[in-house]
Amino acid sequence: MTMTKVATMPIEGIDTRQLEKFNEQYASAPKTFELGIECKTIWEQKGLGNLGKVGRWTLGGQAIEKPTRDFSVQMGSWKEVGDAIGVEGADDRIEPIEAALLGLSSCVTEAIVLNCARTGVKLDGLDVKAHADVDPGPITGAKDPSDWDNTLKQITVDVTAHGDFSGDDRKMIEDGAKRSPVRYMFSKTGLLKTNFHYE
Repeated sequence: MTMTKVATMPIEGIDTRQLEKFNEQYASAPKTFELGIECKTIWEQKGLGNLGKVGRWTLGGQAIEKPTRDFSVQMGSWKEVGDAIGVEGADDRIEPIEAALLGLSSCVTEAIVLNCARTGVKLDGLDVKAHADVDPGPITGAKDPSDWDNTLKQITVDVTAHGDFSGDDRKMIEDGAKRSPVRYMFSKTGLLKTNFHYE
């Protein structure tokens, strides 16, 4: 892998010299930097509510556990959907599809920003939006799960980069999106479409 040597800090808050050093260390022993990532949910034993937990992870097989990384997120569905399908006491929660799309958007953002820092592209702003149209029939039992093939047609990611970009800069932004592991996972479904906009 060839690293672009960047003398300045094109992205505020990212030390490109440290990034170069990391990539050199990684090249000599990739397994020691492998990330083990896990999340879990705990059903709240009523309705659709569940508690999403993020915390423990591994670096090169070594567990990393810190009290400051015990994150909890209330997951579930929207009140209107809960009411419509008979969930008693439904309230507004982050819907799992929203969480998945948020993870996709966030990971694409991080990958683009890191690639811009690595390659010296000045980025004035970045917005990433993920969207899917979802038929609830398969999850509620109104349709067979195999119907997802007919109803879930596309996941769209719209990347809007702000700045004065050359053609090469735009290539680095688009290459950055491809470096996102979450985008890669979504791309394996064959449903992902990514659009780039420059302002």
